[in-house]
Amino acid sequence: MIDPAERVIYQLKVVLLGISPMIWRRVKVSSDSTIEDLHYTIQLAMGWKDIHLHHFIIHGKYYGITQPGVCFYPLDDQIVNHTLTKT
Repeated sequence: MIDPAERVIYQLKVVLLGISPMIWRRVKVSSDSTIEDLHYTIQLAMGWKDIHLHHFIIHGKYYGITQPGVCFYPLDDQIVNHTLTKT
């Protein structure tokens, strides 16, 4: 867990690719958020009901669901959190 004094707020732009007009949302997430937290934040921001296929690309590594029945979320969310905050 990150000390509240060290917490950073990231502003992200979420864009749906391959659609016109462009659909996007700007969301803010805390540096102590997990990939699961990010998943639910995007679900809420886009008005989705957890039925859309999507994935995250973090430093070239894929996380998420890109095809039915296939999930690429790591078991340890802290690994992803470390990857997001690494400079």
